[in-house]
Amino acid sequence: MIIADETTAPTMQVPAPFARTLKVLLSPVLHPELKSIAAGLTILPPGGKSDRHAHVEGEMFFIISGRGYLKSGEREVELTAMMTIWANPGEFHQLVNTGSETLKILWVLSPPGREADILKECMSTTPARRGRERKS
Repeated sequence: MIIADETTAPTMQVPAPFARTLKVLLSPVLHPELKSIAAGLTILPPGGKSDRHAHVEGEMFFIISGRGYLKSGEREVELTAMMTIWANPGEFHQLVNTGSETLKILWVLSPPGREADILKECMSTTPARRGRERKS
């Protein structure tokens, strides 16, 4: 078992114009025994948005709190708390917070990969912060 804590997870502050916080909770980089997924958080302030991007991994989004939309191609999907969305590998997407509260999203990559770039950035800009983990 691996347990990750958001408060001690490696964290990256993305600068404007796509200001947001990225946290890596699970990754083979942090947990070598983990092979099939990576997971983390995207935290967007009111009015914030991610860059439009695609990656080779598929990505699941679970909306923890807040409101906004996910843009994929020409399609916009409204985001509300407790919903789940899957973006196929190679599918361009962008997250936008349209609400007055923080938009907090759990993401899961399958297979893992892109989160390693976030971790490299975390380690190059701040002292490495490894989440607490307990194995049973």
